Amino acid sequence: MNFYLLSLFGKWVSLGLLSIVSLFGFEISETKKEMNNDNINKNINVVSKVIEYETIKTYDSSIPSNITNVVVEGKNGLVFIGENNEEIVLEEVVNEEVVVGTGKYGKYKGVMTGYGPDCSTCSGIGNVSCKTEDKKKFNLINDGVYYNDDEFGEVRVLAAALSEFPCGTIIEVENSNLGDFMGIVMDTGYTMREQLKDGIYHFDVAYQTEKDENIRFATNMSGNVEFNVQRWGW
Repeated sequence: MNFYLLSLFGKWVSLGLLSIVSLFGFEISETKKEMNNDNINKNINVVSKVIEYETIKTYDSSIPSNITNVVVEGKNGLVFIGENNEEIVLEEVVNEEVVVGTGKYGKYKGVMTGYGPDCSTCSGIGNVSCKTEDKKKFNLINDGVYYNDDEFGEVRVLAAALSEFPCGTIIEVENSNLGDFMGIVMDTGYTMREQLKDGIYHFDVAYQTEKDENIRFATNMSGNVEFNVQRWGW
């Protein structure tokens, strides 16, 4: 193919393209559009700062050394730093408050039984050995077998050796025939005191009467009932 034919072919192709563009309504324009950013010279500076919370510890000898209680959970704060370095608090920092136990270690394993105030070695009157925190008498017959503690709420009355577990001691009982529950030492008995001499930890769960048919379910002599002290005494 000679040069003339190539030129002619090129013109035909150009005319064809122009026809297609015209047919579909496309416009060919040399106009250029420019995008202007009015903020190009402005300094945008957004800065925030995290304020880490502190942990405040207090120490309590009435709590076993194996327990640490978080009273208030810590939360980091957030501060916005403005253009003139002014600080705007977005979220307040909350310092964590922790109570660390320094008392005697409080984990035990032992046996558990149930008793009523009309047992063979009991007085039958119903008064327990311990007075309440406000120095009042507590009676199993009149007041029931639960005590409403200011800190732990409603807890089951327990008898134990008071030389090891003083009045008002809060016990978390686990792995018992009665399931897991919270109790408070309010009473004692001869058997518990004697067994402690042999290194046996024995707790008695209070019932209002020995005639309660459920009392038998409390007995667990496996030695694997767990008694976890949450508070030593009142």
